[in-house]
Amino acid sequence: MQTDIHVRTIAILAVDGENYEVNGCYQGQQRRAKWYNVFKSSDHEVHADHLEVFPSHADIRKLLN
Repeated sequence: MQTDIHVRTIAILAVDGENYEVNGCYQGQQRRAKWYNVFKSSDHEVHADHLEVFPSHADIRKLLN
């Protein structure tokens, strides 16, 4: 059985002078994201993959260190 995953940009967060794009990954017709991915907006470098909860500014700072 194949499951459709849809990815949508949910937010752009400015953290310490850099912008980070938060994408929500939705399964099927769900209204709530199954997981979240964080990318640096300038170069699309992945900073987090498959986060269970929406990341806060503090969470993104922790990922950078």
